[in-house]
Amino acid sequence: MPEIKNPFFETTALSTKAVHADRHLDVHPEVSPAINTSVTYAYSRKDMKAPNYGTDQVYEYARYGTPTLARVESVLSTICGGYAVAYSSGLSALGALLNHYKPRRILMNRGYFGSFNVVQAYLQHHVGSATVLGLDAEFKEGDFVYIETPINPHGEVFDIRYYANRAHAVNALLVVDSTLAPPPLCNPFIQGADVVLHSATKYLGGHADILAGVVVSKCPDLAKALNKERSVSGAVPGNLETWLLLRSLRTLELRVMQQSKTAKMLVAWFHNMAISPIASEEENKIPFGTIVQVRHASIQKVHPAFDVCAQHPNGFGALFTVTLKSREQALAVAKNLRLTTFATSLGDVNSLVDWRHGEDPTTDPRQLRVSVGLENIEDLKNDWRRAIQASCVSSKL
Repeated sequence: MPEIKNPFFETTALSTKAVHADRHLDVHPEVSPAINTSVTYAYSRKDMKAPNYGTDQVYEYARYGTPTLARVESVLSTICGGYAVAYSSGLSALGALLNHYKPRRILMNRGYFGSFNVVQAYLQHHVGSATVLGLDAEFKEGDFVYIETPINPHGEVFDIRYYANRAHAVNALLVVDSTLAPPPLCNPFIQGADVVLHSATKYLGGHADILAGVVVSKCPDLAKALNKERSVSGAVPGNLETWLLLRSLRTLELRVMQQSKTAKMLVAWFHNMAISPIASEEENKIPFGTIVQVRHASIQKVHPAFDVCAQHPNGFGALFTVTLKSREQALAVAKNLRLTTFATSLGDVNSLVDWRHGEDPTTDPRQLRVSVGLENIEDLKNDWRRAIQASCVSSKL
């Protein structure tokens, strides 16, 4: 693995890290790194060794590593505060962790159904020797404790410090999926996480044009082991995906902070309509009771011992849910929106709305998941107001 720690950036801001943390890997004068498309690298005719391009990694074959992948992992390591290993998707990153640790007991909250499916696939290959339990179960030594926070689909948060204390008291491992609260919103390591996972397809990539994942550890030996195992499994991100991710990381803070700010305002607008007839009927011309419930970390009621602001000092994620009166109305609203695209996934610069019941039947069919993009807040509110009003009219026909 290339050297990913540059002491110069220890005291710089996240935005500076994201732009410059791979500068020590420069070997050419271009300001913007080129797309490295080569899969194989020529040996030196002089000593028959592969070139190292100014790093401690000998590049030979893309499955083992590339110059662009080294840049991505350098930036991710610096902004996340650990040692990063990138994968072809977030689910492959989770699968890699499970295959590395081979836990007998997995304790997790029920969030993204894809993660649950990965765990189920792991259990099928370890029938009789592995089991999955909820987070309320007693933690034991060697447990693989997996927390998704904020949690999909409603963006509410869990107390990382609480679960870290429980896990470490019995020598269990705490893995935090922080996909919905990337830097700068949350640093799970500060709260006690041992390993942090991201689906880089979402906010780290941010443009709906890549599939990638990342595992970040405070332990360099774990990162080296995962890197070696990745070369065997082949779950390495492609050359184009790697370059696109590097490009996206440069603007991570700008994008995420704006999305967080807009989401908080949009949540407050929806929440006011859910609890106030005046806000719903007089201010927005929407019958009171149309908006049944809104869920998001910014309006979440938590235990007094949970210091939410300490865990999320710079804001909350840009994902939340809105529950309407009926399944039919929820679908009608989703289809009538113009600025918010009716599509799955999240973390995009475009606002997205998804009817999660279609993918995950355990979710409420009246519920819509909203991923806030970079559009203007007033434009988004106008779009939602028009779509909801239209759904109310059509429901009376």
